Amino acid sequence: QTAHVIGWREPPGAVRTFKLERIQRIELVVPTRTYTIPEDFDPRELLADAWGIWYTEAEPVEVVLRFHPRVAHRVRETQWHRSEQVEEQPDGSLIWRARVAEPQEMLPWIRGWGADVEVLEPRELREQVMGEAKAMAELYGWYVASHSPAEGVSTTLDDFFGG
Repeated sequence: QTAHVIGWREPPGAVRTFKLERIQRIELVVPTRTYTIPEDFDPRELLADAWGIWYTEAEPVEVVLRFHPRVAHRVRETQWHRSEQVEEQPDGSLIWRARVAEPQEMLPWIRGWGADVEVLEPRELREQVMGEAKAMAELYGWYVASHSPAEGVSTTLDDFFGG
């Protein structure tokens, strides 16, 4: 566990979360303008779409994941996000959806499921996880040729992950 504070940051001239352990120094400056905390400010509302503590002023992004049947029951037994929806699939797998403020914050959780989860959306998150999987395979001496889904799956990567 760690502690965070919510405060104003210049730049970007917006409210941000700060991890206490990362604050190296605080400098009092003469403000060019004053900031007053709104009376109706609710940190729970600010972080409502966050996976943890990251948020953005942009609209939340829909994250869609497919979980292998062998872990579907573990995914179902916990509510991971307030907006999540799960869909059982005929093959026993599970499609999990949630609208998340910043999908990057989910990466450690996604990585923790290993080859039992596939990122379907958003495309940028899927590509990032694919790149990490390729880099990890190469770290262990497996070299993966890139193929588009239309061309089929690399048998080298399939062999690496036990497919």
